[in-house]
Amino acid sequence: MPRVNHNAALTCLVVSDGRRGIENQALGLAEALARLRKTEITRHVVKSGKLFRACPPNMQFTLKAAPADYGIEVMPGIAIGCGRQAIAPLLALKKTGGEDVFTVYIQDPHLDPKQFDLVIAPQHDGLAGENVQTMIGSPNRVTEKLLAENVLNFAVELAKVPAPRVAVLIGGTSKTHTLSPEVHEEHRRAVNGLVDQGFSVMLSTSRRTPDWAREDHCKNLFERKRVWIWDENRSGQVDNPYFAFLGAADAILVTEDSTNMLTEACATGKPVFTLPMSSKKAGGAGKFAELYQNLKNRCHVVPFEGNIEAPPYNVLDETRRMVETLVKKIDIFNES
Repeated sequence: MPRVNHNAALTCLVVSDGRRGIENQALGLAEALARLRKTEITRHVVKSGKLFRACPPNMQFTLKAAPADYGIEVMPGIAIGCGRQAIAPLLALKKTGGEDVFTVYIQDPHLDPKQFDLVIAPQHDGLAGENVQTMIGSPNRVTEKLLAENVLNFAVELAKVPAPRVAVLIGGTSKTHTLSPEVHEEHRRAVNGLVDQGFSVMLSTSRRTPDWAREDHCKNLFERKRVWIWDENRSGQVDNPYFAFLGAADAILVTEDSTNMLTEACATGKPVFTLPMSSKKAGGAGKFAELYQNLKNRCHVVPFEGNIEAPPYNVLDETRRMVETLVKKIDIFNES
């Protein structure tokens, strides 16, 4: 167990490959830690060549076993990593820092969890171990304060899409799902139906959304009023309004491929519905079926059928539960 000075701020290094959906999981846990104990957070993006990135993490660690090999010059007290490219840097930090560095890996590392001080993984991954904690979905950054700040920051743009509003979050092709023309057509019908009912629609695409689907959404909704489409690939747009969409929405529709977006949506306490995707796994949703069932039981998340009414539920705050486990593990939080 690392030695912690209770009179000093914790130093926490967030390690990722820089992708927003990956980094936000580690950053969300770090920010939750900072809400419990004074913490200095530093974000570090691992940058490597294509060939090195393709190597298995254990091979990466064999080739580069020092934190400096990954651009890490200052040893933190806590290192939180997420994503495959964060594994070798965490192993390097542990090798160099020993008991003075507490390492946390988020997701299933697909290697012995004992190589980290704590592993936090989604329940539907089925990972188990002495130092493994599981949760519904993944850690996230969503708080009432963050959402309120983003709504305020985007007040001018949001005024053009007055309430009632529905956020529509579109993912894309992944290891488990495909955004096919058939399911895209269902997404189009859902969005058009909402506009026809008098809702403002705030639609966000992701890096995984195919270009043809993104372009078709823009074309389909170009002349519709009360529509805001965020597409990070289009130039001349404001900063990413994702959290403003979550904060301003009266209901949220999420494609079922994204654990992150589903979890973040449920962290708002608002009605959440899924939009379909095509599963790559024969026989259906596979391990995602457990996630869908957990979210249905806990947050009343069901497929969207045109109506945004849903029973109330308590905000899903699994990030808080995980950080309480973390502070116990590092012996910095007094539960008295």
